[in-house]
Amino acid sequence: SVEYRVSISANPGNSGGPLLDSHGMVVAINTAIYGPSGNIGIGFAMPINRAKVMLSDFQTGRTYQPPSLGVRTVYIAGQYAEAIDLPSEGGLLVLEVVPGSAAEDAGLRGGNHTVIVGNYELNVGGDLITAIDGKAVQRQDDLSRAMSRKRAGDILSLTAIRGGRSRVVKVTLGVATSDRAL
Repeated sequence: SVEYRVSISANPGNSGGPLLDSHGMVVAINTAIYGPSGNIGIGFAMPINRAKVMLSDFQTGRTYQPPSLGVRTVYIAGQYAEAIDLPSEGGLLVLEVVPGSAAEDAGLRGGNHTVIVGNYELNVGGDLITAIDGKAVQRQDDLSRAMSRKRAGDILSLTAIRGGRSRVVKVTLGVATSDRAL
C-alpha cells in the first residue's frame, strides 16, 4: 500500500510531528523531508490510519506487519471504461497480479493484452474492482486507503467484475515486501 504521501513543507527536526488539516485534525505524522542538503519544500508523512494500526499493535505487544495484496491497478470510469467494454461507473482495473501474492492466491487476474484508449496504453482483460469491503470504488487511492487500515493476515473483501459477471473475492492479505505493488 501507499506508505507515504506528499505533505506540506517540513523543516529539519519536524519528523514525528503531527500534520494537521485546516480544521486542526491530525491527518498524518511527518516523517521526512526531501532535499540533498536540506528542505526544498517537499515533505513526506505517514497517513494517520496507518499510524493508528501500528499503535494498536504496539500496545498489544504485537509487531506490526504491513499488508500486501499484490496488484497494480488504475482507476477507470466513464467513456474510458466503456471503450474497453466495462461499466461506465468504473473501478480499479487490475493491470497486473504479482506472482505468489495474496491476489494470485485469491484468483484475481491482471490484464492479458494491451490497447490504446485515448492517449493511454492500458493492459486490459483483467478484473475490474468495483467495491472494497462493501464500499464502491470512486478514486484511484481507494485501495491504498482501505489497506492503510489493515495488517498482514486480515481479510479484504473485493467485488470484482470479470467477463461481465460480478463476484466477491475474499483475500487474506500477505506481508508487504519492498516492491511497490499494493
